[in-house]
Amino acid sequence: MKKGMTILLCVLLSVTATIAILFFVGMLDNTEENQTQISKNEQKNPQLAENKFDQLPDELQVLLIATAIDERSIPPINGVTIYYNEDGDYTLINVHSGAGVGHPIYLLTKKENVITPIKSVVYQGVDGYEKAEIKTNPISKDELYAQYIADKDLYDTALEKTEQNLDLTLADFNEKYASTYSDNTIDTTKLSEEQVKKWVNAIMQNRFENHVLKEFPYTISISLDENRHVKAQINAANSEDAGDSVGYFKINDKGQLVEPVLGADYDEVIATEYMQVENF
Repeated sequence: MKKGMTILLCVLLSVTATIAILFFVGMLDNTEENQTQISKNEQKNPQLAENKFDQLPDELQVLLIATAIDERSIPPINGVTIYYNEDGDYTLINVHSGAGVGHPIYLLTKKENVITPIKSVVYQGVDGYEKAEIKTNPISKDELYAQYIADKDLYDTALEKTEQNLDLTLADFNEKYASTYSDNTIDTTKLSEEQVKKWVNAIMQNRFENHVLKEFPYTISISLDENRHVKAQINAANSEDAGDSVGYFKINDKGQLVEPVLGADYDEVIATEYMQVENF
């Protein structure tokens, strides 16, 4: 009787062990199948794969992108600030020292795995805006992320040199870019109010450094004088002197932008073509 019970117990243990082995093997097969399926899905849809670059803060993404298009952005950064803004599907970047000319504005677009530079425009003082050189080769997000990981502390420190500028818009960029080939055909006797303000703003930015304009903000009001010439009045905008006039420009019958000479009864010609800022 004991011998029969022993044989039965051995058979049950053998069957249980076999079932356990089969169950474990089946789980392994299912795991491998699931992993294979996930891998196939990621290949079919790259968005399922983690994009570590896109998870970085906007300021850090811009800093990394800027290093690929403007060598002044490579940390450690000295003497310049990286201004940026996002406008729809576009990214605008302007690496600027805060004074002078020759600081390009770059227009780029972001795709799934790359950033593509499109075009660039630069302000050249008396010559107005010109098209600037830009490498249009796609920039790999993976390479930029690897670049960040390789010098993480250096890039994190350089973030203080990155600042959003809401004035960088696609519409403003396109207007500046269009001026590189069409400004000399614009009839300056028939400018819109916004065109006059843009012209006067360009002159003010050429005359004064950015920190001065920030300390003494101004507004521009457009009207007609007694001779029906367009007049652009410059008014103080700070709380203490708000509304006080600090000067004005006019557009004469010839379409020239003029400014009154202090202590004299005549006007000095400042510019003869649209967006020109100095008449040499």
